[in-house]
Amino acid sequence: MCGRYTMFADDAELVNLFDIDVVEGEHKPSYNQAPSQIVRTVRTKSDERRQLGLMSWGLVPSWAKESFKPLINARAETVTEKPSFRTAVSKRRCLMPANGYYEWQKTADGRKQPWFLSLATPDGHAAPLGAEPTMAMAGIFDWPNRRRDAQFRGEGQGPDVPGSLEAMGVQDAPADPPTCAIITREAADTLGEIHPRMPLFIPRSLWEPWLDMEFTDPEGLKELIASIPVAPLAPRMVGPAVGNVRNNSPELLAPYDPEEGLLLN
Repeated sequence: MCGRYTMFADDAELVNLFDIDVVEGEHKPSYNQAPSQIVRTVRTKSDERRQLGLMSWGLVPSWAKESFKPLINARAETVTEKPSFRTAVSKRRCLMPANGYYEWQKTADGRKQPWFLSLATPDGHAAPLGAEPTMAMAGIFDWPNRRRDAQFRGEGQGPDVPGSLEAMGVQDAPADPPTCAIITREAADTLGEIHPRMPLFIPRSLWEPWLDMEFTDPEGLKELIASIPVAPLAPRMVGPAVGNVRNNSPELLAPYDPEEGLLLN
């Protein structure tokens, strides 16, 4: 699964990278993006303009009851079949920009060691700290149905409340943002030793068909998903501070020595 990621590219960089026509609101870069928070997404609007938008991470289908638990991930192998996802993947696909993601590895002594995974350099190494390239995770979304997300708009929200609009610097967000989920795939090679799943990253050559909302054929979508190559990622062991959603700084990406319990320069 993917339960935390980073998105520290600024809006100007995202606009240029994704050929954006319309920008919705503002969003501060994040080094610890967590479920239920407002996240940056890229989608095609009904007028065919490409939008850099804001969504709530945790898909809630429009038909769902109030008790429905938001879904942060959808498996690539079954996303075209599961009732919670099949309409969204057919009609409402998006890209979710990320500079990398965190995963927790179960160790022999029962601990959970966090790792940061980002796009590898051509020689297979991790990019310099804080210079990890922006990637595009495959996402799906749905619109709320008479649903106002109290977690973002309720009383008691403020700049010190993790996940609140104020804490993330979001301006002019929609009152009822769409909800979204990240599509995941089976982890490849040694990455599977950290966790058996990883996000489905869409290469730039396939952004156009992925965001084409006239492309709705389930079998064609299955073929498209199956054709997506595994992104070459480089893992970096990081410290336990990422486990607390209140922590959100570049220091979370620093290499970590678990034996010494020290961040490495």
